[in-house]
Amino acid sequence: MFKRAGPVAALLGLALVLAPIATPGTYADKSGDSGFAGDITGLQVAADKVSGQIIFRISGSNLSTSSRSLTFLLVDSDANPLTGDVGSLGADYAFSIDDTSYGFEHWNGSDWVDTTYETVRITGGGNGLMISVNRSELGNTSAFNLWARSYDLVNKNSDDAPDDGAFNYSIDADGPDIQSVDLKTAPASGPVHGKKFVVAPTAVKLPPNGAFASPPVPESYKCSATLGQRTLTGTGTGACSFAIPMKKSRGKQLRVTVSVTYEGASKSFTYSFRVR
Repeated sequence: MFKRAGPVAALLGLALVLAPIATPGTYADKSGDSGFAGDITGLQVAADKVSGQIIFRISGSNLSTSSRSLTFLLVDSDANPLTGDVGSLGADYAFSIDDTSYGFEHWNGSDWVDTTYETVRITGGGNGLMISVNRSELGNTSAFNLWARSYDLVNKNSDDAPDDGAFNYSIDADGPDIQSVDLKTAPASGPVHGKKFVVAPTAVKLPPNGAFASPPVPESYKCSATLGQRTLTGTGTGACSFAIPMKKSRGKQLRVTVSVTYEGASKSFTYSFRVR
């Protein structure tokens, strides 16, 4: 468990000049599970690919409203939970915020220590916090894991987002780094001439972060397909059900492109099948 180490570094309310920011990765957390702590209901992350400035937004209620009400954001800058503070899911950097001040800390291999900075700015409180930092001060990261915690010092209540594990964000993807997709087909053995063939993505694979007991499912998906040189029109969910022609299709290659969306990121994968 991360604990704030050392005095916080600067006052809230500093002016924040934002560079143009990409479409954010959006991460939800359920409400009403925080006890007396601030209730975190979501995070957003967006980055300017040119300047490297990264914006984190933490939404919820009663966030950092007093000296006893703290909010933390932890960043695993190499997206590897086995490095950094493994007790904090591999976090390498942390921001700690109360109602009047904030701190920026770095894991030095054995403890959390305050670190100097040039680009960190934090504003807000109550229903939302905004943290701005350049990726040069996060190990020049391009993809990272992150999680947030609210904590009430008196009642010892807390709320983590996500409830278990960490979220993932890639600057290039504007969201999680979707590395692959688990696919289910019917028939399971592949397409058959004259029969319907259905493709369904069942899970997305993200960098290892220990966040999920089972792989997360895509929020939406869609398909397109070609049979040889012919384009097939799909039907059903995501247009992912295809009628394989009876004639002149056996032995031909069916190519199906599946596009998935998850937490603000979209990615496409193409699969090849031989029609029986």
